Amino acid sequence: MSDAATFRPTPSNQFSFSRLKSFHQCPFRYRLRYLKGLKEAFRSIESYLGNTVHDVLEWMYGERNEGRSPALEEVLERFDGAWTQDWPEDVAIIRDGDGPDTYFRRGREMLERFHGEAWAKDRSETLALEQRFTKSLSERISFTGFADRVGRTTQGTLFVIDYKTSKKIGDPSDFSEGLQAPLYAACALEIHGDEVALAGYHYLRHGKSNWTEVKREQGRNILERFKNMAEAALDATEFPARPGILCAWCGFNHICTFAEVPEAFSGGRRLTEERMGAFSTGG
Repeated sequence: MSDAATFRPTPSNQFSFSRLKSFHQCPFRYRLRYLKGLKEAFRSIESYLGNTVHDVLEWMYGERNEGRSPALEEVLERFDGAWTQDWPEDVAIIRDGDGPDTYFRRGREMLERFHGEAWAKDRSETLALEQRFTKSLSERISFTGFADRVGRTTQGTLFVIDYKTSKKIGDPSDFSEGLQAPLYAACALEIHGDEVALAGYHYLRHGKSNWTEVKREQGRNILERFKNMAEAALDATEFPARPGILCAWCGFNHICTFAEVPEAFSGGRRLTEERMGAFSTGG
């Protein structure tokens, strides 16, 4: 795309969870995005939905910190305004047969359920929203990341929670579920000086939360594990593509000769081709 040449690579020693996950899923995508600094040609509507819902949740808890409690109508109005304002031209609907209204309704349903269930029952204290963690793990590796919410339960237990808009409930044995929230909890333990913290995910489509206890020593082990995996990525010299269903959601699938994009999941590739065609003709 036109701004790809000005998109700078991530510093080689700075690793976020997303960067490590990218290397784990597809080293070729990792190389293009993080080493060469190329910008993906599109982002999925699932990602756009997740970001929009997260922004509303952050606003809700920010309002609560100020002593206000938004009614459901205010929450939905907030979401509606964010969703309809300047629809980004790079957002792609991957699956044939889906439309923006499908995801719009899904977002409203998730927020309505959250407001009526988890939010209504939640009496915990919020310590930080979108808290940034930065930590030097070695001379070669620095960790950076953002936690959706850090707080304390009514019993005083420190917790970190990540809100998920995904279709499936995660499994703690998965790469993402087993590492992301525990990693943030490990950082929160060091900042707040606690001996134990809860690392959790709340699955908004299901109204369910999963929690894992992370003790101080476990936290140190988690950070060490992350450092070792990041060093392996840093030292990699080969970056093979790992084609599969996720190719359909990859913003580089138009330039990857190994990409496997079924016709029914080709919305991202089609959008890229349309935008590149418009750019080449000066549209």
